[in-house]
Amino acid sequence: MHIGIDLDNTVLDATSAYLHCYNKVSGLELTHKDVNDFYLYRLYGWDKAKRDEVYDSFGHDIHWGSLPFPMAVEVLQELFKQHQITIVTARPQQYQNVTMAWLEKFQIDYHHILLVEDKLQACTSYGVDVLIDDAPHYAEELAAAQRPVILFEQPYNLSIANDYVYRAANWLEVKKQIDLLGSKFI
Repeated sequence: MHIGIDLDNTVLDATSAYLHCYNKVSGLELTHKDVNDFYLYRLYGWDKAKRDEVYDSFGHDIHWGSLPFPMAVEVLQELFKQHQITIVTARPQQYQNVTMAWLEKFQIDYHHILLVEDKLQACTSYGVDVLIDDAPHYAEELAAAQRPVILFEQPYNLSIANDYVYRAANWLEVKKQIDLLGSKFI
């Protein structure tokens, strides 16, 4: 099976790194308990321009300093032995080098890496059978196109429901969903 895998808040805890940097800039002290929006910058009352300014200053640190979720590395190493793995992240191209260095640092193997905004198009073009992601808009978009998505649970995606959306609260559940999809769809 060809598996597409998002990074931020799917493989790794980007929220903690964003909160650290955003709190430093804003003077606020938001925590994980405050996060209920995929677009974290909106919790700070920022517009996209302010978000871009902060992200341009701290993006490297955010991406380098994030830690993998429990069991993510181990499950991904196992999946790599059995499946084709493509990293599909919406990170801007300017963060490709730090992204690849982070993956190497944590010994996460993959066959391809795509830094793209249009994940549906990327998954279609590259023949990805299932995408593992946390973003509600990507889950809805792929499910509407009848493409399976394993939605890594986050507070901001709990309302997403579709027959093509399979939930996972941790990486052991991701592995179970992959096994299920391997026998059901592919």
